[in-house]
Amino acid sequence: MNGQRGITLTELLIVLAVASLALLAVGTYAVPWIAREGLRSAVYDVQTYMQLARIEAISRNRDCRFVIDTSTNRISVLDTAGTTSVGDDILLYESDLPDTVSFARPDSGAAVTLDNVSGSIYQTRFGNDGIVNLGTGMVHMFGGSKYEKVEVFGAGGIRIQKWNGTAWAVGS
Repeated sequence: MNGQRGITLTELLIVLAVASLALLAVGTYAVPWIAREGLRSAVYDVQTYMQLARIEAISRNRDCRFVIDTSTNRISVLDTAGTTSVGDDILLYESDLPDTVSFARPDSGAAVTLDNVSGSIYQTRFGNDGIVNLGTGMVHMFGGSKYEKVEVFGAGGIRIQKWNGTAWAVGS
């Protein structure tokens, strides 16, 4: 039995304690980081789907709608089929935003100022020339202790802004 080597229970407990502390430290910083990445992803998804609705409207030569449902965190692009009725719209694209993202703004006003279809459903409708026919406005989102917004203009332009603590700023 002499000459056998191994680790003692005390050494094993010390290694486990150090590993637990390291894991706790990483987890403390990872959770807010994941939420911030979820916000960034959601903002770019909203921007992309708005641009997609605009491109589809131009290529199909008829109105297309960008729709956001704030209660389900779902965004979609629909072809209006050339009619004003929403019942015959054709679903082109659909995606869910991360659960870590909510619709809120740090300053006063509504979190979503697009055209309200009903309840928690909002839309922007792009014409066949790429210009917004209905629903210019903003979508404000919160995640990971940060606020960002996507703004759509009448000419079809889309801009992302971040809240710097006192005002909205373009860029990073």
